[in-house]
Amino acid sequence: TTRALSLIVSGGETTQRPWYSGGNDGEDPDVMISEQCAITTRVAPSFLRVGHIDLFARRALARNATDEQKAEHRQMVEHALFREYPHVKPDAPLEDRVEAMLDEAADRFGALVVGWLRVGFCQGNFNADNCLISGRTMDYGPFGFMDDYDPFFAKWVGSGRHFAFMSQPMAAVANYAMLVKSMLPVMGSVERAQKCVDRAQKVIKAAVEDGYRAKLGFAEEGSAAAAEIYEALEALMRRSSVDYTILWRQLACVAELDESAAASDAALLAPIKMAFYREPCEKLSAGWAEVLRSWRRALAAEEGGGGPEAAAKRMRAANPKYIPREWMLAKAYDQAAHGSYDLVYELYNLFLKPYDEQPDFEEKYYRLAPKEALEKGGIAKMT
Repeated sequence: TTRALSLIVSGGETTQRPWYSGGNDGEDPDVMISEQCAITTRVAPSFLRVGHIDLFARRALARNATDEQKAEHRQMVEHALFREYPHVKPDAPLEDRVEAMLDEAADRFGALVVGWLRVGFCQGNFNADNCLISGRTMDYGPFGFMDDYDPFFAKWVGSGRHFAFMSQPMAAVANYAMLVKSMLPVMGSVERAQKCVDRAQKVIKAAVEDGYRAKLGFAEEGSAAAAEIYEALEALMRRSSVDYTILWRQLACVAELDESAAASDAALLAPIKMAFYREPCEKLSAGWAEVLRSWRRALAAEEGGGGPEAAAKRMRAANPKYIPREWMLAKAYDQAAHGSYDLVYELYNLFLKPYDEQPDFEEKYYRLAPKEALEKGGIAKMT
């Protein structure tokens, strides 16, 4: 992502905007509120969007394109290489440098969305204008972190399924394809461009699979066992009402159970019980136990995995314990609006070490979201 440098709040200038009253669980705001005006400054090596290159490419590819418009597109591409990919084949012809840049961009786009899936984050509006060629993002849509697992989760009511949580890898592929298309005036070969897109689809798919491999504690990249277990686990998550962050974190405790402690279904499920918003029925519980046992056997059978303790350590490094949930942030900014920044500083310190246990914060922040956080407009969803 681009990074926040500063936030400057006006001492007196305010503006009116639509928002949600306390009892509004719908998608549309129903009240007008007054907010202080502010300016945030963000920094990045560049702010070149995929949409920027696309704009110049459309001009350069038009039937009546001028030499100047073609030259401007070429200058934009050269600038993109200079700002974000200066190391790729610096002495090669431009078309070869572009292809090398696109190969690396595919890796970056994959790493971007895998990071989001790993921590339960949904950007909300991941289109080509909000995707930088560097593999960063900006202009969030509104964004948010997920509580109750839903593959179609998004904070923004306008995200639809195409920008929802589990659709983000497909959005990344679409943005990448747009980037490749915008390079056609200098690449000169549709076939060459299509090969880049085909490779990116495979790269991003493999990156997502490997992200969940890490969340499950497997050491081997490209593990077929991990892919099979994840498919079964995700199906159970869809059928259950389960907290995404707490479930993944608590699975490390399941990995550490010795065989005698995991003999019964109840004992096997005990570490993840706190992750359920609604207790699973007997049939669903049996399904969870079956998948967890298959997963434990696969972990034990993995060569070079180092055993359950090593797997649990890897899982705790991949699955955060604390994330910036909207209900936490809302309390902090409500208090800040009344002059108290205690919660702001507390959350700031909490999120400095999101993978650490931090037992002093467990009771307060390592818990299921309150009901209103799953339903209330302005917290569960917003426009």
